Amino acid sequence: MHTITIAKIQQHSYWNPISHFLLPEDTYPNWSVFCINEGEMEYAFPHEQGVATFGDFVICPPNMPMRRKVKKQLKFHFFQFEFLSSENTAMYTGKIQLQDEHRLHSNYKILERLAFNETTSANDQKVYILNDFFQIFAIENTEVEIDDTKINDLLIVEALEFITKNALTNINIKSLASSLGLSPVQFSRRFRSSVGMNPQDYVTSLKLRHARILLLETDDMIEDIAIQCGYSNGFYFSRIFSSKMKTSPSQFRKTHLI
Repeated sequence: MHTITIAKIQQHSYWNPISHFLLPEDTYPNWSVFCINEGEMEYAFPHEQGVATFGDFVICPPNMPMRRKVKKQLKFHFFQFEFLSSENTAMYTGKIQLQDEHRLHSNYKILERLAFNETTSANDQKVYILNDFFQIFAIENTEVEIDDTKINDLLIVEALEFITKNALTNINIKSLASSLGLSPVQFSRRFRSSVGMNPQDYVTSLKLRHARILLLETDDMIEDIAIQCGYSNGFYFSRIFSSKMKTSPSQFRKTHLI
């Protein structure tokens, strides 16, 4: 999962609201992001242009000219920041979008209270919230999405439909293969050929997607989350989660929960 880690915030400005920008174009010495809370903003980079609304984040690299125009009275947070870079992690550029509206509203309320507070504690909280935005984006956009309209094997399309509907139950891959008239080996080979992974790994990816949402959005105990995701107990769920995510469910919640 491609997750960005913000290390430091250089600037946080809160605009509530504005009807126009003083300058139609500007450049920033650091990585910058416009977090749109209300209204509409037209933007343009040399490589991209578009309109940003609630839930959109427009990310501008250092020293890149950015044109912007208020299309509808605008309310937004603006950050300049530093992030921890590595050869395996690159910052997003242009517009990204978060789907979790509840999370967005909750985070924006906190940022409004912190907007004009420049204490070390407040800035640490702002870093935490900005990291949460990127974490949620990563969760929403790095899951396995299968377009079954591009799969020619009709038996595998049927299998995908069954798995998607029943992913949070205890699916028996051997029984599923048998119901399709295939041996487990035949089914696994054909599934991997069409989907790019074996059937059990695909089932696990769907279970863990739901588990991460529950860890971030509820106060449910690990044992309860395990049951809701189709695992027999919390110990087995934690072992699978830790193996795939390289962190335990408890540590994942502690790290990313606000």
